[in-house]
Amino acid sequence: MSTNKPYQNIQSKTGRQLYDLLPEVYRSRDREDAGGNGDLAKYLDACGELLDLIRHTLDQRLADSFPDNPEKGLACQPWLLPYFARLVDARLVSPDDKGRRDEVGNAVAWRQRKGTRTAVEQIAESVARTETEVQEGWKRVAITPRIGMPLLPATALGESDLFDKHRQHPAWAARHPGLPSAVVDLRYPSRAMRLDTATNATPQNPAAHLTEFAGEKSWWRQVNPHGAPCFPGSFEDVSSRTVDMRTPNWQHGHFHPKRVLLFVSPPTCFFDLEPDNFQEWSELEEDNEHVLENQVVTEPLMVTAGRLKLVHCMVKNLNIDVPEASAEDEKPVLIARDCLIGEAVINGPARLEYCTITGNFTCRRLQASDSLFAGGKLTLEDATDQFPHCIRYSRVPPGLSAKGLLMYHNTTEQPAFFNFEFDEGDHAVWRQARFGEPGYAVLHPATPEAIRFGAEDGGEMGAYHSRHYCLLHAAILEKLRDFLPLGIEAVLIPDPRLQRLPIVPCEPQDF
Repeated sequence: MSTNKPYQNIQSKTGRQLYDLLPEVYRSRDREDAGGNGDLAKYLDACGELLDLIRHTLDQRLADSFPDNPEKGLACQPWLLPYFARLVDARLVSPDDKGRRDEVGNAVAWRQRKGTRTAVEQIAESVARTETEVQEGWKRVAITPRIGMPLLPATALGESDLFDKHRQHPAWAARHPGLPSAVVDLRYPSRAMRLDTATNATPQNPAAHLTEFAGEKSWWRQVNPHGAPCFPGSFEDVSSRTVDMRTPNWQHGHFHPKRVLLFVSPPTCFFDLEPDNFQEWSELEEDNEHVLENQVVTEPLMVTAGRLKLVHCMVKNLNIDVPEASAEDEKPVLIARDCLIGEAVINGPARLEYCTITGNFTCRRLQASDSLFAGGKLTLEDATDQFPHCIRYSRVPPGLSAKGLLMYHNTTEQPAFFNFEFDEGDHAVWRQARFGEPGYAVLHPATPEAIRFGAEDGGEMGAYHSRHYCLLHAAILEKLRDFLPLGIEAVLIPDPRLQRLPIVPCEPQDF
């Protein structure tokens, strides 16, 4: 069958199945080497293509009857979700189609669990499609211990029953996890500890949590809740504090009986940085349109002929020097959408949409929309009134000026990016991600709203606009207003520690 040319030309799945059902004599006669023209294969391919379309229509019609996120197969079309939402009285706030499907599919279950910690965590993870750990603010507020206050058994809190035997083990009794201690015990570290469980097994410890750390799910529990926190301000910090009366934001106002703390994993990148994505282009010199999609170019990229189109790419250093290009050309030599670019020198017109430029950018004529010139120098050559520069809904450096420059609804506010924990040799350091590393140029909540929600459609400027990172985090707070008790306020805290797996202690006595 491998030499059957008509068979190989059949594109439809059903057409191949029909061809396989034919007797061998008809298939042999249809081959070109036997004097045939493959007409039978072409006919069955046409019939199979029609049957495939009918089958796909029926499958989509079935999927459109269920507004959930199936594990495999087709999902309902996004335009149907508002109609399903009206049936169950759900208010859709997520900008992501999967998040909106979860809002509809879980509307009744969330309403039944309204106000519970479980519902809050499920809502946050479903709406924003990100890992979330929840802490109740009243548990983080220091209170005065009272004589005679009953304590829950230590076993109910996931600890050994030795904590309850205060006469035999007074030192352990002082570390009872149920005590309302307001002073940290500097003798012991407080942090998350990974539990050693079998695959697909659930630990019996009632204090165990299942969390996804950088794509890997793991069971963990908090050890030494009264100890000194190893990572203050993260989900691993459960120490008691005095009441913080300030207006809550990502940085302060967390410790209050009327707060719910949501530690969310910060975004890492707009596509998986797999080895297949990394390319080492050096020079493009053919006189045609060069199209790069979903690639990371780590080496300097030189274009000496033709035009370049970038879609969903990361380019560290770009140089386009096309001799025949001029500022008056209507067709740009560079078209980039949803891209991260470091340094760039463009000898001709360029069109940017939803792009982040982290370094210096030089261009003869620029058309930019919803883009972020993060911190480098933006140099524009003088243009004419007939062929001007046009920058709209973007962040530009302060003091930008050039002849023939049209600007509309831009900002000069300074963006802020996340710091992450990276292993360098034997040490872990906190720093901003570099080019090609997860989290590169991801906006931090400290970034002014003029950038985080300054695009034309209300989303964030720059390369992550299509990922809706800022809108997803805002949607969590908006959704929880309908599911939290009166007076309780949710606070969103980005926590890079959710990108690191908890440790497994070498010796149990260390904890």
